[in-house]
Amino acid sequence: GSLEEALNKLNINTNVLHAGRTDRGVHALNQVISFQVPSFRDKEKLLPTLNKILHPFIHIKKFFVVNDNFNPRFDAKKRSYRYIITPHFTPYLANYMTYYPKKIDIELLKKALKKFEGKHDFEYFSKTGSEVNTYVREIYKTNIYNYKNLTIIKIQGNGLLRGQIRLIRDFLLKINEQKLTIEDLQKQLSKEKLISKHLAPPNGLYLERIWY
Repeated sequence: GSLEEALNKLNINTNVLHAGRTDRGVHALNQVISFQVPSFRDKEKLLPTLNKILHPFIHIKKFFVVNDNFNPRFDAKKRSYRYIITPHFTPYLANYMTYYPKKIDIELLKKALKKFEGKHDFEYFSKTGSEVNTYVREIYKTNIYNYKNLTIIKIQGNGLLRGQIRLIRDFLLKINEQKLTIEDLQKQLSKEKLISKHLAPPNGLYLERIWY
């Protein structure tokens, strides 16, 4: 909406297509969008002009000319997401990281994350009310590691369902606290039993990169 408003101010009336929407409070490091521009428009001046209007909450990094049938959502081959967890609370970063003061067992959660890799029906790890044709998605790669004083969760797949990363993160930290087990995760992943379906906070989650 903000992008369309900015374009309208420049007399460019067009619909903005995006690679995927994010929940309120989730961030995107490299969101991909597309829109049509009149042929007479000076493309070199358009980027800095738009960035001036959108500043400081949205920043366009690059423009590319693509063919008319390009769709940033359906042409995407894979996406990666990042979740940042901090053990030290500061209000300045509260919107950008999730505060979690407990010690994280990295090796245990690596084993748990590995269970998500491959092709699965993720209905029990998707937000209630998701309108999709299928809940089947393929996760190519997962990782959890410490970076300085932060813990980073990374998930890469061909596509992810609404709320999927937040539901996965909540389940992982319940395993970390020994409230749930990897066996519980396996049961929910195979849809044998719905055990826990709570959304982790959106702050800390980032759409990291999209491949075409």
